[in-house]
Amino acid sequence: MGFRSKAATERPAGLGSGQLMDPRIARSHASVLQAATALLVEGGPDALTIDGVVARSGVAKSTVYRHWATRDDLVADVIRECAPRVEPLPGGLDFETALHALTRHLVAAMGDPQWRRMIPALLLLRLQHSDVAQIDEQLKTDQHDLFATVLRLGVQEGALDRTVLDDVDRAMALLVGPVLMAALVDSAPLDDEFADEVASQYLAASRQRV
Repeated sequence: MGFRSKAATERPAGLGSGQLMDPRIARSHASVLQAATALLVEGGPDALTIDGVVARSGVAKSTVYRHWATRDDLVADVIRECAPRVEPLPGGLDFETALHALTRHLVAAMGDPQWRRMIPALLLLRLQHSDVAQIDEQLKTDQHDLFATVLRLGVQEGALDRTVLDDVDRAMALLVGPVLMAALVDSAPLDDEFADEVASQYLAASRQRV
């Protein structure tokens, strides 16, 4: 439920829906993705080259190109594979419980060292590659929709003023900001205790405005 720190893929990235992959091909596919991810995390976008992936993974260049037509396709799949997924929260939660659950999952996603180190690359690549920009936009949309659902609970219960729904992105920034700051500068442990503190402070500030 909520954010998940790793992508849960039903099929290997780069394959069409319903396609099955031979186990040997699947292993080479996974090796390439692992090598490409490591290069992107360690050296940024410029470090992720097909030659670099071949050298690191031991997979032949011809095999790499059978999976991905271009280097940009591989870059997009690396981002897609590592990006946190956003899932609906369970039904029946009250606002405070839902907010704490959402914040905990957000903190867990940002606590993934690999994803945290990939964020700068995402910010750069979304300006250069339309596929990465689409992944980033979808992630933002999913986060916005989930947070809006939690805010509506708060409005329904009278814990939040209904005007908070006029600018969901601003309300979300007030919650996400402390988490993102802690993740980028390593100023606090990204654990459930920190998540609960962030959620409690958000609740306290919100109630003062009701």
